[in-house]
Amino acid sequence: MSEPDDGGRFGVRAFAVAAIALAGFLFSLTPVAGNVDDALLDREWRLLRQFDPRPAPDDIIIVGIDPATLSAIPEPPSLWHESLGRALARIAATKPRAIGLDFPLPERSYESIRPGLDRALLAGLAAAAQNGPFVATLNIDARTRSARRIHAPFLALLGDARLGIGLLARDGDGVTRRFSLLIPTDDGGFPTLAGRLCRALSRDCSDGLIHYALGPRLRYVPLRNVLDMDRTLLERLLRDRIVMIGETQPFIDRVAVPLNLAGWEPNEGDSPAIVVHAQSLRTALLAAAPAEASRPLVVLLLSAAALVFLMRDWRLGLAVTILAAAGAFTAALLALRGGVFLPIASVLATILLAWSASAAGALRQARRRVLNNRHPG
Repeated sequence: MSEPDDGGRFGVRAFAVAAIALAGFLFSLTPVAGNVDDALLDREWRLLRQFDPRPAPDDIIIVGIDPATLSAIPEPPSLWHESLGRALARIAATKPRAIGLDFPLPERSYESIRPGLDRALLAGLAAAAQNGPFVATLNIDARTRSARRIHAPFLALLGDARLGIGLLARDGDGVTRRFSLLIPTDDGGFPTLAGRLCRALSRDCSDGLIHYALGPRLRYVPLRNVLDMDRTLLERLLRDRIVMIGETQPFIDRVAVPLNLAGWEPNEGDSPAIVVHAQSLRTALLAAAPAEASRPLVVLLLSAAALVFLMRDWRLGLAVTILAAAGAFTAALLALRGGVFLPIASVLATILLAWSASAAGALRQARRRVLNNRHPG
């Protein structure tokens, strides 16, 4: 059989490049590509946090319900009406910029256990509400998927305007990388904790990816210290800051994250949920959520990646493949630094497929030449 002419070889190669690019595009639509992109995104956040964190105001502080607080308060958490009410009143007296409470409010009255409990908590909630923006978590029952009940007097004081859903989004691997300002409901939608606080503090709020390289790691003060601390010192610590109150215990209310931004813990592993709420709020307030790269840009990158197939020498092709993969990761890292999330799992897969197809073709040609030399004519 005669060799194809130059025009024929060009047509075959062009078709192969297009087919490889199409295969890469189809791969980009699979869950596997999404999982790889998420893992690469986690690596990019770690690199940016370590070498080039983005500055942001240190204006959010955590008031943590930690083991020391549990030991210091004699009542069980369900009866913390007096302690929580007094803590809210003391926090409000320091004139913080806003207060977020991620702690379940009682579902019923406990006056029969000790008269005055409901009144103590109600006074603290009222003080927080009078200070300025104040949002408490509306918890969702995992079994019924409906909002958990809040005792009527507390609910009447707060109203819908001071409630936010405390759910955090989780990707397929259970890691929280994204946040929402609004969660769809049968009635249209209800704000999240971060969404309600952001809308109360700023007109320009956006959701999407949590920016894990934004701002300093978060600090916390134990709730028990808020109850006992000198008022002047407490005011110096909390005044004009956003105060987020929630669990900071090692094994309760934790969330898997790419980076743990709790400044009092290691930066690997899971994180207190209140810290993730706080970083979501920080991202929303600064409109810092990276935008997703456009589909046409991804298609262009896939087409460029498929050109690796045109390398004749498999050794040179391997070098180009390694350089192209490194270049793709570097481009994704720089894009994320600039505010754009560039998914490159399909690009890397296309580069590898293009080199494999090119190397396989070169191997077939080498074998054909060996056979022709052994059996000339």
